[in-house]
Amino acid sequence: MIEILMVVLIMAILGALSVDIFRPSTEEKIQGAVRMFAQDVEWARGATLTNPDDPASIRLREDQTGWMVSRNSTPTVALVSSDGALMNRVLGEGMSEAAQGVRLVSSNTSQRQVQFDPFGGVNTAPASIDMFLPDSTSKCTIRFDSVTGAMQVNWSNP
Repeated sequence: MIEILMVVLIMAILGALSVDIFRPSTEEKIQGAVRMFAQDVEWARGATLTNPDDPASIRLREDQTGWMVSRNSTPTVALVSSDGALMNRVLGEGMSEAAQGVRLVSSNTSQRQVQFDPFGGVNTAPASIDMFLPDSTSKCTIRFDSVTGAMQVNWSNP
């Protein structure tokens, strides 16, 4: 009987210790958000190249919790991806659940849009976009090359 209790006790302790292993760390949450953002930026650039008369844009949400991909002709309507999902990303929901709590902040509060030109470059964008968790010192700063549209990702972990 004591052996069974010891086994149960050991299993309970191991279970309690392993719970934290499966929870994403602060850096992993931010990295996940950056990867999703980069994927959606490339998708928007591709959508612009296939329909240059109506470029696509990435619009950051005012509440700093995500972004939306839309056409410039319909800025409030999210585009639909090839799998039928709306290109409206809210961090912490759905596929982006692991990025719970990550915030996106534009360097210019009046400029929360990354708009592509017909050739895949960036027409307008904030000087930078910061991704971070409010309770962390880790941060990722994203900048766009105006000619090529390439993203520059800089990490700071003080």
